Amino acid sequence: MTASEMEREFLILYDKITNFDAPGYEPEEISTFLNKAQERLVLHIINPAGNKYLTGFEVTEKRKKDLFTLHRNVDLTTSTNTADNKPNGVFFDLPGDFLYAINEEVSISSEDVCYDGTRPEVKPIKHNDYNKIIKNPFKKPYGELVLRLDFGGNRHELISDGNTTIDTYHLRYIKRPTLITVPDPTVPVAGVDCELNEITHRQIVDEAVAIATGVTNPEAYQIKLREAQVSE
Repeated sequence: MTASEMEREFLILYDKITNFDAPGYEPEEISTFLNKAQERLVLHIINPAGNKYLTGFEVTEKRKKDLFTLHRNVDLTTSTNTADNKPNGVFFDLPGDFLYAINEEVSISSEDVCYDGTRPEVKPIKHNDYNKIIKNPFKKPYGELVLRLDFGGNRHELISDGNTTIDTYHLRYIKRPTLITVPDPTVPVAGVDCELNEITHRQIVDEAVAIATGVTNPEAYQIKLREAQVSE
């Protein structure tokens, strides 16, 4: 659906739920509801605990298709060393639209070892596990394993074994979705369509209606919540 079609369906469903006994919403306000619903849907799909089947976004075919338009690849080659780095760690600044990593590898080099081009694995770890892992000879970094810590929300710190240099960080990720904009000829404001797979558009509209209804009619909103609990 286009942004205009999503607006039209939103208004039809919203009027049906409220029996036309609620204030109307302007295009800018409807855009806000649609974007809040879109964000909820994306996070819901990514989080395995966010649905009744406890499935992550790549577990079922439907959930794979839901977010495939948000997949991006980037090869990061510029790293940073600061006083904040862990030993043998380097920072890589993430893309501005980065939301969630789905695959991570590195290209490395060493003066002592000749590598066959195989990309070592990057393993995300928690900060409170770092000290235990780095001291464990069976879990700490080695030639084929690089550890990763999140830092500041917009950086990843990659930690090698100290004998190798990380040349390139190969990152496949889910980007933040572009904001939906409902066109408003009175301003004028051009429309921006939803970039998610079209199979998600009605879910977004339904969630947007639920959010809007919760503002004006909490009882009807609770009904929508119960309906959502029995759906995917």
